[in-house]
Amino acid sequence: MDSTMYTIGEFAAFGHVSARMLRHYDAIGLLRPADVDERSGYRRYAPEQIGDLVRIVELREFGCSLDEIAAFVRDGGEDAALRGILDRRRAELAATLASEATRLRRLETRLSALMQGETMTDIEYKSIAPVTVYAASGIAPGSGPDNVTPVIDRILPPLIDALKDSGVEFREPGIFWYEPVEGSDDLRVWVSWIAGDDPMEGDAWQIVTLPAVERAVSHTYHGDMAGIGLAWHEVMKTAADAGDVFTGPCREVYLYSDGPQSEWITELQQPVV
Repeated sequence: MDSTMYTIGEFAAFGHVSARMLRHYDAIGLLRPADVDERSGYRRYAPEQIGDLVRIVELREFGCSLDEIAAFVRDGGEDAALRGILDRRRAELAATLASEATRLRRLETRLSALMQGETMTDIEYKSIAPVTVYAASGIAPGSGPDNVTPVIDRILPPLIDALKDSGVEFREPGIFWYEPVEGSDDLRVWVSWIAGDDPMEGDAWQIVTLPAVERAVSHTYHGDMAGIGLAWHEVMKTAADAGDVFTGPCREVYLYSDGPQSEWITELQQPVV
């Protein structure tokens, strides 16, 4: 055997991977051995392949997909391409960390409430007058709060900027509501501000009149958006335990949303019968 070639076991040890993983890389064309014995099928690797192996292992440890790594290797493994892969992966990891941090805060809030035996008691029933708003919307894939927030962050600032630039009369509070997309698990997310006495059409918004609601369960929530999901769960549970039947989309009315989110005041409204 040529002394400059490595067996699959030796080569695997260099990359701290298993021989089974190297066989998989060979099967998908990601890292083929330099030589395969026709009779025995034994794989041998060349010293110059160690760099490719180390780079593949590094990118896998960063969580990059095999397809992404294969494209990188196929294109020659240039530094510019590597920077592109790492930049994208950094953004993905940052988004995941932010999402998990929010999930952790919600879990801690819920756990704290359970440990202290806290329950929601400040539920009231009210009627809601019709209101005309300037609104914009976007689709959130799935119905989880982690999917809704990015949509709000995307559509709310352009709406506010457009309203301010146009000179139309609008005022607080902001009103958000959510509607299921028929035939899917997605949600249409609406953000809006109350329109003035003479609503004007605009390219950046829709004029929507939210109908009157004869009876809605309402709760005034104090705190940041990380805990609003828990507040909604408590509202729904309390109303369901009382025998209420939900009808129509829920609304979030942002009564006070200046300063840190910990000081925000949001009224949660769910129409019921």
